[in-house]
Amino acid sequence: MTAKSMAQIGPLTNLFGDPHGRAIAKVLDRSILVGNMEQTVRMLADSTELDYKTVQSSLRRLEGLGLVKKGRKVGNAQTYRFNVENHLHDLVSFARKIQLTPRGR
Repeated sequence: MTAKSMAQIGPLTNLFGDPHGRAIAKVLDRSILVGNMEQTVRMLADSTELDYKTVQSSLRRLEGLGLVKKGRKVGNAQTYRFNVENHLHDLVSFARKIQLTPRGR
């Protein structure tokens, strides 16, 4: 995607506008509850009620954006940490404000 098309579409539409956008949003919502605690793909799939492969692809996309980091391996399972100290905190805070703002104002 070019810089011009990114500007026309907007960053949140770019992040959440594709068919997997809702899944990415659900995975990001978990960051509010778990902070930077390690989570496996299975743990996130169970808590978000999403398919394992959907969570896996969402985590790859979020990792590419720097919002999630790979953690240690536990057995065969790869763990991930939400990068709450970085940009994710600002994004989650912004989304929370929108969610809590009364509609119609």
